[in-house]
Amino acid sequence: MTSYEQFHELAQSRRSTRDFLTTPIAPELLDKVLSTGLTAPSWSNTRPFMIAIAQHEQRDRLSKALVDRLRDSAELPGMGGNPDFTHQNPYPEVLLQRSQRVGKGIYDTLQIDRTDSKARFNFLERNYEFFGAPTALFFFTHRGLDQFGTLDLGLYMQATMLAATANGLGTCAQGYLGNYPDIIRSEFDVSDDYALVCGMSIGYPSEHPINGWQAERLPLEELLIRPSNS
Repeated sequence: MTSYEQFHELAQSRRSTRDFLTTPIAPELLDKVLSTGLTAPSWSNTRPFMIAIAQHEQRDRLSKALVDRLRDSAELPGMGGNPDFTHQNPYPEVLLQRSQRVGKGIYDTLQIDRTDSKARFNFLERNYEFFGAPTALFFFTHRGLDQFGTLDLGLYMQATMLAATANGLGTCAQGYLGNYPDIIRSEFDVSDDYALVCGMSIGYPSEHPINGWQAERLPLEELLIRPSNS
């Protein structure tokens, strides 16, 4: 039986990897990690999600298509993404502040000045290069379960990321990989009943300084809802 201390150490060690080695993941290891994710609970055990795996030439084709689309959208306003899922833009103020702190931490670690638009754009491209990872995962949920499908997917992704961490792999969950569903669908036979939510880069972390940086973990007190005084 895993002790609390062991689990806590594993959970604390998981972080978003933003630079990977090109070392491929053994197929049996990837299968083990993805299968472990299925230990997560699911709404009425429906498992309303699907996972697409991109490797080798397919991974490279997708990366090129995504980078090309990003460059086109930068040069020709209005040609941006059309994601199946999106959110209020800009973020609500309290959430925007948290997001900005993450962005500042990343750019500071990479020594990218906030006024250096070219360097910032190059980092955006790295998202579509999967940060060098040899494998990219794309996650779809069934439209029929709406938010409950995305909830189940989140539980699955967390269990998968912990399993990856326990096996020496790094992961980076990327909402950015959901921006262009048409490109992803062009490479996979997936029913229109399923909507693209996001993606994940997975592989072995490099020694790049960005992998030593970690976003703040908000204190529990900031997220707790207290009883009303009425």
